Amino acid sequence: MEVTNRQLDVQATSNPLRWLALLGVAFSVLAIDQALKESVRSAFDPGEGVHLFGAYSIQHFQNTGVAGGGFEGNALPLAILALMFVLGVYEFLAQRGHARVSLIVGFGLLVGGGLGNLVDRARLGLVTDFIRNDDHAYNIADIAIFTGGVIVLVALIGSLVRGRHQPTRSAG
Repeated sequence: MEVTNRQLDVQATSNPLRWLALLGVAFSVLAIDQALKESVRSAFDPGEGVHLFGAYSIQHFQNTGVAGGGFEGNALPLAILALMFVLGVYEFLAQRGHARVSLIVGFGLLVGGGLGNLVDRARLGLVTDFIRNDDHAYNIADIAIFTGGVIVLVALIGSLVRGRHQPTRSAG
């Protein structure tokens, strides 16, 4: 018996396990992100670090803004709104049959990364970045957000392309 993509979509939409899978990915990212940030905070004072290779280093950097330092002082409310928006978009797509595994993983990465930075902002009033590349600093949460965004975008584009090339069924 062959299972079609549409059947998988319906199963994923009606299955509450999709939320458990999304939360599993999100909390895994959150745990790894927080553990690494705490390790960096414990090992290095702000500004200290160690060179890795080329332009890359591990350096304790405190980011009080959002997206490279913007929105200083207003980051926490913005982060909460962004997280609520991401969950709303996920639910919207899931209700329309687009809860594929790639979207669950992508949104799990987005939510986990968002929570990682949100926890920092709530606890410390800033985000700990530690991966330095020249003038840029980021962390595991930032990487998860970027990667999750790319996965979601590719999955949505793929879904649109598949939808346009599906044969129409005749009534009968």
